[in-house]
Amino acid sequence: MDITTDAAEAAVFTPQHKEFVENNGYLLIKNALPADVVAEIDAAVDEVYAKEEAAGNLEAGGKLNLRNCITHHEAFLQLLDWQKTVPLAYGVLNWNVQMITSHLIVLPSKEEPPNEVKNRIGLHRDGGTSHAEMQEPHPRIMLKIAYAISDQSDPASGATVLVPGSNRLTGRPPTDPDTGWARGAISMNVNAGDAFLFEQRTWHGIGHNWSGMPRKTIFMGYAYRWVKPMDYITMPDELVAKCNPIQKQLIGVVSDPLSYYLPKDQDVPLRATLNSET
Repeated sequence: MDITTDAAEAAVFTPQHKEFVENNGYLLIKNALPADVVAEIDAAVDEVYAKEEAAGNLEAGGKLNLRNCITHHEAFLQLLDWQKTVPLAYGVLNWNVQMITSHLIVLPSKEEPPNEVKNRIGLHRDGGTSHAEMQEPHPRIMLKIAYAISDQSDPASGATVLVPGSNRLTGRPPTDPDTGWARGAISMNVNAGDAFLFEQRTWHGIGHNWSGMPRKTIFMGYAYRWVKPMDYITMPDELVAKCNPIQKQLIGVVSDPLSYYLPKDQDVPLRATLNSET
């Protein structure tokens, strides 16, 4: 994790960031969320987890995989266009983007697994079947910003594992024949409030948690507007009513379906906003 940006101010995508993302497929954002926002979202995660547990919606071992999570608690909505991170997504892609997923994962702590199991992290690329249906080398069409709501600095915390540079690979990254671990893979052992951006071509997986504390992460995904969202078709009217014009663009509100492919100015206020800043 050589290049980081400290999010004390609104994020600015620099030439150094661009070069690092192009070469490595990710970017670390330290202090993306202040302590009070982390506490607010952490409490919201616990509230949502309790509701999903009561409804019988948890996976084996108590894991929560909740898609479209911004519709489950108003505290999550602020992440949609969080100024210390999301402008970096505009820099990597462009103004013609929308959010395609808001994914909350709570990974409870379990017993420490044997070494041969620790290296099984479900290494994959994002984008569903797109990686199988597009010709190699794949283009970049989407990215995610992962927010650490719990402390994940402990190597036992089940942090996300990334393979730097794998965004430029054709096929799977090479692995150690003895351990099965992807060569060059790094564990994103970050602090609560840190975030990291990674594109869909970057191979990644989820670690195992035996830290004694649940691992809580929210992944906000962004893609070009001609890519279908993963976990919603349209957003509830009550959520749309809370959104400003840029947020409405980011949740896919349009005046005409054709605007997803031939953007109309009223549907993409980000274009004018970003052009005025250059």
